[in-house]
Amino acid sequence: MYHLVYTSTASSLFIETDLQRLLAPWRAKNARLNVTGVLLYSEGNILQVLEGDANALHNLFATISVDPRHHNVVKLADGPVSGRTFTEWSMQLRTVDLSDFARFVQEMNLASDPARRLAPLLESFMSSEQL
Repeated sequence: MYHLVYTSTASSLFIETDLQRLLAPWRAKNARLNVTGVLLYSEGNILQVLEGDANALHNLFATISVDPRHHNVVKLADGPVSGRTFTEWSMQLRTVDLSDFARFVQEMNLASDPARRLAPLLESFMSSEQL
C-alpha cells in the first residue's frame, strides 16, 4: 500500500455546483483504479491524499500535474504506508476554511513522518458535512 499527498491551486475558483458535478467522475475513476483518499478544498486551494498501488498513484499524479485545472502542484508526501486510512472513500471531499487549510498544510510540511500524521490531522476536518 502506498500514499501520495499533494497541494495545488485551482486555475479558477470552484463553486459547490462545480464540485458536485465533478465529484461523480472523479470517484468512478478512483474506484476503477482501486484508489481511496480525501480532497480538501478551500477558496481555490487543494490538498489531496491518495492511497493505492504505487504505479496507479504515480500515473494519477502525473495526470493531475498537467491538468489545466491545477497550478502550482507540489508533492508533500510519497511513500509506502501500512494500510489505508480512507478505506471506504474512493474520494471524500471536504470544503474547509482557509485558516484550517493552511494549518493542515503547515503541519504536513513539518511532520517527520507524514503517513503517521494523516489520520489524526484529518480527523478534525472529517467531522464537517460532506459533499
